[in-house]
Amino acid sequence: MREQIGQLICQSEAMGATDVHFLPGERLAQVICRASDGLTEQSSLPIEKYRAIVSHIRYEANLKEQNERIPQSGLYPLDEHGMRVSILPSRFGDAMSWRFYRAVVSHEIASSLLDPERDLSWLRQQTHGCIVISGTTGAGKTTMLYSLMASMEGKRIISVEDPVECTVPGILQLELNEKAGFNVNHCFEEILRADPDWIVFGEVRTAEAARLTINAALSGHVVLFTLHAGSIDEVLLRLKTFGITNEELSVCKKIIHLYRKEGVVRCTVDNLLAQVNAGS
Repeated sequence: MREQIGQLICQSEAMGATDVHFLPGERLAQVICRASDGLTEQSSLPIEKYRAIVSHIRYEANLKEQNERIPQSGLYPLDEHGMRVSILPSRFGDAMSWRFYRAVVSHEIASSLLDPERDLSWLRQQTHGCIVISGTTGAGKTTMLYSLMASMEGKRIISVEDPVECTVPGILQLELNEKAGFNVNHCFEEILRADPDWIVFGEVRTAEAARLTINAALSGHVVLFTLHAGSIDEVLLRLKTFGITNEELSVCKKIIHLYRKEGVVRCTVDNLLAQVNAGS
């Protein structure tokens, strides 16, 4: 089974796919790949074979809850690469999505998109405040996040991730575990006692996480986090939707917004505080 899954992954990566979605039906499961040029439907899988793949993925990704009514996510390891797995309940059973990640991050990746003097040097000099990395699906937010972590020598960096997708030498990487009681709130409480220079948060998805990141920055730390958004204006809107006020947004210093144009990752760096003042 692992070999069959490996073949599916290799086929998908060969066509440049960043995501693979499986939509189960009565007899077949559709396979749809997302690449830079959009969605492409692949050959469907017999439903019995698809269910066997889901069962294997659940086991390898440590998703042992068999109740199909409960959404779950985890990591499926495969040699040097791997993928995030998301399983959602549907009428015909588990609907599964794969998001590929590549464990290749470096200072060179960050400096190829950011100005070494204006952006990277500025980041190294910061002692407090938030820096937001935003972008749409597949824009490269996670790659940028890890590459910045790898670029900040001489900093004590603690990351909070769900899950940890890539090991960065010299970084203390913590993985959330709701079942064990190690949730976002508990994690931030402990981190603030551990003398970090930087706190890195994988992705802000909830109002609670947004509040904790802002509070950590207000307590005198540099906080770096990612946020799913299509534009800088949408970043501000999402943060306000999470209940963050304009006064609290003043702790957010810059936004690194990533997007794809003609299949190439591009980057815009802006002063978030100026955007907040302009919209107030």
